[in-house]
Amino acid sequence: MVRLSKYFILLPFLAVTLACNSPKVIEHPNIKEEKKQKLLMIGNSFTFYWNLPQVLEMMFEHKGIKISVDQKTIGGSKLKEHWNYHIKENYNLDSYDFVVFNDHSTYPLLETDTCAKYLKLFTELASLHKTKPFIYGTWEYPYLKNISKNRNSNTMFKLDSLASSFNATYVPAGNAISYAEENYPELDLYMDDQKHPSPNATYLIACVFYSMLTGESPIGLPRRFEGENIEGKKIYYIITETKAAETAQKIAEIITYLER
Repeated sequence: MVRLSKYFILLPFLAVTLACNSPKVIEHPNIKEEKKQKLLMIGNSFTFYWNLPQVLEMMFEHKGIKISVDQKTIGGSKLKEHWNYHIKENYNLDSYDFVVFNDHSTYPLLETDTCAKYLKLFTELASLHKTKPFIYGTWEYPYLKNISKNRNSNTMFKLDSLASSFNATYVPAGNAISYAEENYPELDLYMDDQKHPSPNATYLIACVFYSMLTGESPIGLPRRFEGENIEGKKIYYIITETKAAETAQKIAEIITYLER
């Protein structure tokens, strides 16, 4: 469980400074600017769909939590491929406080040994650099459900177990999706391919990540987040309907309560 304290900005002692004849700025010895922490998300389209990293970063920003979010994402990629890219290019895990690992959606269920091998390599590397590792607990879409229904475990169970084995924190996004499917079928969680997350699902996943990383409730987070493109024009990273956002926040709160 990771609990991050809220940061407080201390006002400079302007009155003292202005009263002095000397132009030298007087700093209180106890004033120390808080360092912004950094999160890296390594994965595939389940990580970058509907701007999940940016939405998560803006949730942090809205609450005054100083965590920036970067990503190393490639559509359809496996952690095995990311490990090879890391060896070649260096993902610089030592410069991050937190890292999230997202393997291909089929690997925990169908290529469990390979999934475990590269999760172990990555989590050990993260721990070596004192970077807190998180494992993205992805969901079972219809194709995977048809496979796991005849087995004694599923994708979420296997990733949760691997997280425990490798001293990583499991992020129960897939559990939240399953809970939503069972209790809020109207929420519309999938794209047309019945695999990738819809905007509603991405918002739900962001709420789960927010809660797991901060230890705080996602209740009351904004339902839309905007920014600017390189031309300075307004863009929206995500827009969620009011009822869907409130439902997603409630689900994330329920699912992450025990994990937190």
